[in-house]
Amino acid sequence: MKRLKHTFWLRRLGFLSLILVGLLSVTQCSAPSPFTSNTSQNKPIVLEFWTIQLLSFADMLEPMFDEFEASHPDVRIKWVDVPGSVVEKRILTAIMSPNVPDVVNLNPDYSAILASREALVNMNQIVSPDQKTTYLPAAWRASSLNDFTFGLPWYITSKVTFYNKDLLTKAGFSQPPMTFNDLFRFSKTLREKTGAYATMPNISVRGNFLKELQKSGIQPYDSVGKAVFADQGAGDYLAQWVNLYKNQWVPAESLIEGPEGAPDRYQSGTLALLMTGVNFGNKVKENAPDVFSRTGVSPQFPIDSASTDFSTMVLVVPKKSQHPKEAVEFALFMTNQTNQLTFCRRAPILPSITEALKAPMFQKQDSADIMKKAISISAHQLLNARDVYQIRPHQKKINEIVDHYVQLAMLGHISSSQAMGQAQKEVNQILFEGKTP
Repeated sequence: MKRLKHTFWLRRLGFLSLILVGLLSVTQCSAPSPFTSNTSQNKPIVLEFWTIQLLSFADMLEPMFDEFEASHPDVRIKWVDVPGSVVEKRILTAIMSPNVPDVVNLNPDYSAILASREALVNMNQIVSPDQKTTYLPAAWRASSLNDFTFGLPWYITSKVTFYNKDLLTKAGFSQPPMTFNDLFRFSKTLREKTGAYATMPNISVRGNFLKELQKSGIQPYDSVGKAVFADQGAGDYLAQWVNLYKNQWVPAESLIEGPEGAPDRYQSGTLALLMTGVNFGNKVKENAPDVFSRTGVSPQFPIDSASTDFSTMVLVVPKKSQHPKEAVEFALFMTNQTNQLTFCRRAPILPSITEALKAPMFQKQDSADIMKKAISISAHQLLNARDVYQIRPHQKKINEIVDHYVQLAMLGHISSSQAMGQAQKEVNQILFEGKTP
């Protein structure tokens, strides 16, 4: 049977205010029960499945669709692959329309926004306890907003530390730094002896500073969800980064560049440490084989952190889906152990199923192959993940606030303690005074 598939092309999106109003009013729209399906007995159920830039995996995904259809004769999968640059706008438009997709591949931050508008099915209310326990607990928590699980965890990337062995040797080091105190000393020494930079921290983009605080042992929130990071010493911690920036021991571009900036600099041989997902290691291997040949890999930094840094993609089911029962079944199928391991054999990613992480392909921490070693280290630390950074309501706005004040401190416009105090105050206003992004 010919697969129902197409891609979205970029379109001009007008009437933005109308779109936003539509999203805000989604809670007033009637939605079918997630335990029933609205369909005619004479027509097949067509599930529309949106992914993000996965067309290159068509030969892997389409057999999965065929298998699901074979076990569900009344269901057909319509696959829509969306460019990453427009996926948020597309889902925003779709949510306010009567033709909402049935299963969507999204990141947790944007999923949380939709969940806070009650636009998504709560997987906690549908997925059985036995099904839920197959997923890595840390991945399930990372896919939840309080007790609302907005999507099923799909594929994961978890940071490791790639390091340039030549630069370390020239600076007098035999291994990369393992603690924050080591990192600050290492950055100064490496810059003075080699002219290269130790690291390119992304602490002022996408709210990453809050994750770094948690890894350093500072809990951003208390047990009731109130922001307390300024009270817990976040100002002193930020001051150390400000000192590195002021002394030019980290690149000036660290303030504004996203995660792509560090791999580019590492490939040029002017960055000693690349703290990133394994997928970026593959890019270094392809783009700068000479640098990659001098590369080692160690666990994610800091080595003693109780908080494991990872990113997961989720499969969500909009509440307005006409076929929520079948949509959830399809999302469970796509995220099962067999299908996730198939995906992991094709890409440097990790599965969100606990037993899948124990597969032989992830047990190669002593391998001479850097990429095999990296993915095995990544899987091992994910299996042992305990404390996990959890998304909060209005996470996007919280990220903007924290990024803004970190940047002000880094540029010397206000002190680190003032920056964290004001950021904490504004974050709590967002969380507890009803302000929206």
